[in-house]
Amino acid sequence: MDDLIERTIEFKTDILSLIEENINNPNLETLLEEYHLYDIAKVLTEFPEDIIKAFFHTVSIEFAAEIIEYLDEEDATFIIKVIGEIDSAKIIADMDLDDAVDILKYLKKTGMRILKQIEPNRRKEILQVMLYDEDEIGAYLTDSYLTLPTNITVKEAMRKVVNEAHDVDYISIIYVVDEKNILQGFIKLKDLIIARADEQLIDLIKTRFPRVYPTDDKEYVASLMQETSESSIPVINEDGVMEGIITHDDLMDIISLVQEEDYAKFAALGDVEINLSTASLRKSVKSRLPWLSILLGLSMITSIILSFFEASLSLNPGSRLLASKLAVYLPLILAMAGNTGTQSLAVMIRYLTKNIELERDKIRKHILRELKTGILQGLIIGVLIFLMINITNQIIYKEISSPNLIYATVTSGSIFIALMVSTTLGALIPLIMTKLKIDPAVASGPFITTISDIITLSIYYSISLLILLPLYIN
Repeated sequence: MDDLIERTIEFKTDILSLIEENINNPNLETLLEEYHLYDIAKVLTEFPEDIIKAFFHTVSIEFAAEIIEYLDEEDATFIIKVIGEIDSAKIIADMDLDDAVDILKYLKKTGMRILKQIEPNRRKEILQVMLYDEDEIGAYLTDSYLTLPTNITVKEAMRKVVNEAHDVDYISIIYVVDEKNILQGFIKLKDLIIARADEQLIDLIKTRFPRVYPTDDKEYVASLMQETSESSIPVINEDGVMEGIITHDDLMDIISLVQEEDYAKFAALGDVEINLSTASLRKSVKSRLPWLSILLGLSMITSIILSFFEASLSLNPGSRLLASKLAVYLPLILAMAGNTGTQSLAVMIRYLTKNIELERDKIRKHILRELKTGILQGLIIGVLIFLMINITNQIIYKEISSPNLIYATVTSGSIFIALMVSTTLGALIPLIMTKLKIDPAVASGPFITTISDIITLSIYYSISLLILLPLYIN
């Protein structure tokens, strides 16, 4: 491990020295070829501003654009501030479409000023992508891919690929379009290479493949790419004209973003970016307070339920004794019901995420399976609670009296019902929210736990007062 750290430091030192010694050398770009663009990008942010400015004046626009693409938004903002808006506009215009849009959006007002300095045709393309909602796949499309016309031979196609490949990042799959840029099919580069030179391209292309529209949901497209194992998916408009593609790199970004969003919602944080470096106190409170207020309102129902039972449990010494006994296992019952509800919730959300089309039979089977799971779990936990209460009574009181045996039965029966209900609710709540066009991740852990507490309290105290209170009063 120490050797690896030393090599990394030495690697970084080499890049630093190379740039410093050749900062005005027209061949600087060539000298840096043996190093990865990511490493160069990270090293650049450590230079003083005059070196950074000189570096971007020395290298080509294409090389500069690739460097910026490897920086996170915060570092990219710093670099853009150093080199100025005019030079930044040239660099951003040469970046992949999705990366250019991300940076311009992050820069806000500065980004809009830079956008105005980009040549009209490119500006129009960028603006079109910027107009898509963050949940629409159009916000992630890239234009760095190859297209070929239908009416050429393999030899002509190969010549075109060789001439244009250096201008794009993605060449594994080449899309074939007609004279109106309407998508006709695709061919893999490997298949093009091994094909006979005199064959017609139109005879080799595949026409059955997934394609999406720019307004399609990003999670749907990510799921489609995973299921079909495609490394890219074309994005077309209503007329079949190619707008761009979504690549496996975009897929990883989308999955990462969706997981972060779902984690935030599952923690009852709402749509908030989890970023420790940029999150302010005001933003944190603003994102959490609405959900906490809702949960507070639901929790008040728990307090109201307890107040209903309070009068019955404070009538005489016997009822007060029962109240104290019920309080002993109340936290355990609430915790177990909440945990099993959250487990069922997570399973259902995962199912809904992986299955865009909801099939009634599959949903019914899934809910039935969760109900059976709740029954089996309730039986096992109920038996364990029953044994635990009796063992405890035997140790403390040296006997198992009839009232204590009934108390153990009621408590274990209550937890059986609570686990069965909570497990079923955990499966039903995300499904109901999906039907109402609400993100099922909003059915967060705290939400299902609070609902579960309300139901469990009602079950536990209702059964206990109905069966146990007469025994303890008498």
